[in-house]
Amino acid sequence: VISHIANSAEETFETMLLMDLTVSEEAPPENTGESRMVGTLNFAGYIIGIIYIQITGEYGYRMVAGMQGIEPSEVESINEVKDLLAEITNIVGGNLKSALNDAGFPCVLSTPAITFGTDFTIKSLNMERYERYVFDHEDDSVFIEVGLKSQEVSEDGAEFGATDISGRLQDVDVEKINALNYKAKIEDAMIDVFDTMISLDLETAESISGDSLDGLRNMASVCFGGDATGIVNIQVSDKFSRIMAASMLGMEPGEIEGQEEIVDLLGELSNIIGGSLKSALTDAGLACALSTPSFTTGTDFEIELLNLERYERFAFKYDIHTVFVEMGIKISDLAKVADQSGKEVHYDVTDTDQAPDCLLYTS
Repeated sequence: VISHIANSAEETFETMLLMDLTVSEEAPPENTGESRMVGTLNFAGYIIGIIYIQITGEYGYRMVAGMQGIEPSEVESINEVKDLLAEITNIVGGNLKSALNDAGFPCVLSTPAITFGTDFTIKSLNMERYERYVFDHEDDSVFIEVGLKSQEVSEDGAEFGATDISGRLQDVDVEKINALNYKAKIEDAMIDVFDTMISLDLETAESISGDSLDGLRNMASVCFGGDATGIVNIQVSDKFSRIMAASMLGMEPGEIEGQEEIVDLLGELSNIIGGSLKSALTDAGLACALSTPSFTTGTDFEIELLNLERYERFAFKYDIHTVFVEMGIKISDLAKVADQSGKEVHYDVTDTDQAPDCLLYTS
């Protein structure tokens, strides 16, 4: 099933962009220091997994130009590049989802996200099978990576393969969904997990410094899909990541030499916080599945999340260190709940006119 990715990518680029891709035997491009974009899509259900499609920023303009029949210099905005990459990621990921469903593995997709910058790496955690493809088009490369893992799903997971979605959503507890307090749920879960798992006293922060996450930073993300789609990001500096891991393991920060302990810890944190939101939604009658966590690290990257309605951003403090949590969510219109749209930032930013560029961007 997973081998459909190559055919799907080649067909999509040919029909949409009039670009012929050829499979390359070369290693994936490093692109360190070069502007690039990565479209990301998560799978959840009987199969969990993730797909990445990476391009350079320059090639993104060529893609838009190819689709519109214009010169790259005539592309009006980088937003056109982001939207196109998100659409292509959706198409290629959607074709793989359809193949998995046809093979007897019902699953759902998250909303697409776009990560862009000049210094970052992304990897998915706990996958069983990976496929990596490098495609060439003239002097440019397109890198696609897919990771999948089968899992046991509870009885309600069978709903992901159901066709009568509107009938199922008639039983949703609309009042319970409308009464959900995302702020209280995120804050309580974060403070509790830092206390019980990491032995650190975390506090909510009403204001943060604009340079709170300058330098190397780490972010863990988990998505959920189904009757509600969404994402939870947890982001901290690399220095505080090591303090957190050392505290949990009873070690000194200097003894955390690599990234393995940090990746595991932040992945588990995102699972717990994302799982608490997913539980609240499923308790109200929505069928949702959680993806496997992904891990992003670097000194220059931003994430733009597409097609969600409600966004909330939180900041927490431990000593001089800051922890950022971001969530975005969209509930199916078929559930007929109250309008969920809106954006709330639960802290002020001092010493700058803008929020740190590491935060989640939405459109």
